[in-house]
Amino acid sequence: NLCTLCIFFYTYPWCFLFLFFSLVLLLVGDFLLVVLFYFIYLFLFILFFLFYFFIIISTYYFIIICLWLWT
Repeated sequence: NLCTLCIFFYTYPWCFLFLFFSLVLLLVGDFLLVVLFYFIYLFLFILFFLFYFFIIISTYYFIIICLWLWT
C-alpha cells in the first residue's frame, strides 16, 4: 500500500491532495466516506490513463500520416 502511494506521489503532483483528504477522512473516521473517496480517485485515475493513452495513440498515427504524406 505504501509503495502504491509512493508511486502515485511521484507520478502525479496533485497526489498530496489525495493524501491530505484521505488523512482527513480517516481522522473523521467515517469508513464509507473513505471507501467512496478511494472509488472516486480510482475512477479519475482510469479516466486520466485513458486520456493519456488516447493522446499517445493519436499523436503516433498523426506522425505516421505526416510521414506518409511527406514521401
